[in-house]
Amino acid sequence: MDNWDTWDDMESYQTHTVNTFSSSTTPTDFDQYYISYPLSHIAKTIHETSNKIIMPASALNQLASLSISYPMLFRIQNTASGHNSHCGVVEFTADEGFVFIPTWMMNNLHLQEGELVNIKNTSLPKGEYIKIQPHATKFTTLSDHKSLLEKAFRDYVCLTTGETIVINHGGDKYMIDIVETQPSPAILLFETDCVVDFAQPLDYKELEKQTTKDDEDPTTKKDCKLFPGVGRRLGGRVMKKIKMTESNMVVDEKLEKKLEFKPFSGVAKRVDGQPLAAAVADDHSNIHVDARMNEEGFNPFTGKSYRLL
Repeated sequence: MDNWDTWDDMESYQTHTVNTFSSSTTPTDFDQYYISYPLSHIAKTIHETSNKIIMPASALNQLASLSISYPMLFRIQNTASGHNSHCGVVEFTADEGFVFIPTWMMNNLHLQEGELVNIKNTSLPKGEYIKIQPHATKFTTLSDHKSLLEKAFRDYVCLTTGETIVINHGGDKYMIDIVETQPSPAILLFETDCVVDFAQPLDYKELEKQTTKDDEDPTTKKDCKLFPGVGRRLGGRVMKKIKMTESNMVVDEKLEKKLEFKPFSGVAKRVDGQPLAAAVADDHSNIHVDARMNEEGFNPFTGKSYRLL
C-alpha cells in the first residue's frame, strides 16, 4: 500500500490514475476508477448496513449526462483480485478520485484501504427469489426475523449471489450469506416482491457434529470398564469379587449361598425390646406363629388411650 506524505501527493496520484483508466468511457456508459476507503474513514458508519457507496460530485455530473435508469446501479470490482459485486449510491460528497464503501463490501471484495476499484453503471432484473443462510442459529430464533429481513432489505438496493451481508438488530450484528438469487445471480430489490427461503444456519452443523460425538455409546470404546471398583455391603464389609467373562458372570458358590434369599429370617423384637418367637417359613411356605400368640388372639387397638392435652 502507498504511503502519502502530503494531501497534494495523493491528489496528484488520483488525478493521474483517473486519467489513465477513464479512456474507455463512452457517451452512454459510466466507467471510472477510484481509490477506495471504508465509510468509517469519513465517519459515515450509518450506511454500514447497506450496499450503497459514496461517490464524488464529478460522478453525479457525468451520470446526469447519460441515459441511465433509476435507481442507479453499479458493478464494483477489485482491479487487483477481480472480485466484484453490485451496489447503489447514497451520496455524491466524496473527495475527487475517492469512493467510500461499507466495510462488509470491502471484505467481500478483498479490498484493502487505498486500493483501486473499477465502477461501471449497470442494470439488473427485479428479484423473484432469494435463499439466505444465517451464520448464527440465534437469528432464526428471533420472533420477528421475517419483518426484520423485510426492513433490512430496504437498505439494500440489490443483492449478489455469494456475498455476505450484515444486519443489525438489538445491538447484535448478524452475518447473512446470499446463497441463491433468481432470476439471475444479481437482482434488483427496488419495488419488488421476493420469496425468501432459509438454508440451515452455519453454526447448526457444528452443533450437530458436537452432539453426535457426545452421544457416542461409551460401551463401544475399547478401554471402557463397566462398574469398576470394589463392592461393599451396607455394613461396610467388602464383598467378594465377582468373576466376569465375555459371555456370562460366574459368582462364587459360597457367595451365592450367603446371598440366598430367605424370607422372614432373623429375630423379631417388640417395641419394649423383649424378643418374640421367630417366624420361620416351612417347606410348604407356611408361616407358624407361636401357639401362645394364637391362643391370645389378635386384638387390634387394645390398651389405654391418651389425649394430646
